Amino acid sequence: MKILIVDDSQATLEIVNRALEKFGYRKLLIQKANSAKSALQYIGNWKPDIVLTDWYMPDMSGLVLLQAIKQRQLNITVAMITTVDEQAQIDQAFAAGASFVLSKPFTDDELHAHLLPLVQGAEENEIILDDIEVNGELALPKLSQLERLIHKQVDDSLCIKPIHAQEFDETKVPCLMAVYEDKESQKIRAVGILDVYAACVMASGVRVISPEEVQQAIHQNLVTSEILDASKEALSATAFAFLDKKTKMSLRIKTVKFVASPFRKLELLYQTQADSRIDFSCQREGMALGKVLLVGF
Repeated sequence: MKILIVDDSQATLEIVNRALEKFGYRKLLIQKANSAKSALQYIGNWKPDIVLTDWYMPDMSGLVLLQAIKQRQLNITVAMITTVDEQAQIDQAFAAGASFVLSKPFTDDELHAHLLPLVQGAEENEIILDDIEVNGELALPKLSQLERLIHKQVDDSLCIKPIHAQEFDETKVPCLMAVYEDKESQKIRAVGILDVYAACVMASGVRVISPEEVQQAIHQNLVTSEILDASKEALSATAFAFLDKKTKMSLRIKTVKFVASPFRKLELLYQTQADSRIDFSCQREGMALGKVLLVGF
């Protein structure tokens, strides 16, 4: 989740930044811009999901920034955090496309209450309704089959849904990389990439993982050995859904490793064509939504 804060007040930038870091959103990346013009540069290069902007700024107002974003038909959610409290101006902001207008001063809880629906909406927009079909020669399962197996072997409350193909960016690491191999030839036939949230969701399906351990993993971008082992256990329990179409043999987990930093082959996996990959989300009640990429060979 990428959030850009725009305000000519350094104090406000820091206040909003600290508040956002407390909320525990999906791997949160924050950039700060002290003017609307510099914000447009960030928007072009960094492509944030959400922009939180002040109204009154010297070079260009937040309202003009909001209008510029909407005119360019950028898929970015914009909201305003401002000293403006007159209803006529607030109505003007909403008419221009603002998702909310939060007047200063505000509490962290007020910001969270306004922002959480936008964060959830950004994640829901990634979900697609149709199941994903893949190349029949690959050992990748259909999502419906995988979900049934997860419900039987891991956790019957775990929900998975197809999402749009993910692109590689800085939010994709750290992660877990699971390698699936053919039992006889030991040839690698599939690779799974789980973000930290997905690892926690899978792990908590087979073992009791404390909320504190989950929060630590999310905030510190680290996966404990317990979460790693439990994730491997869950993935191993569902590996026979990966069926080789020629040999009629199921795959098995060769290894599950924690990946702390990006490397070229990891980036290339996210460039795999649609007929050789499955992208899906996984979620349990009370936990954040995780994302998984499966690539077949």
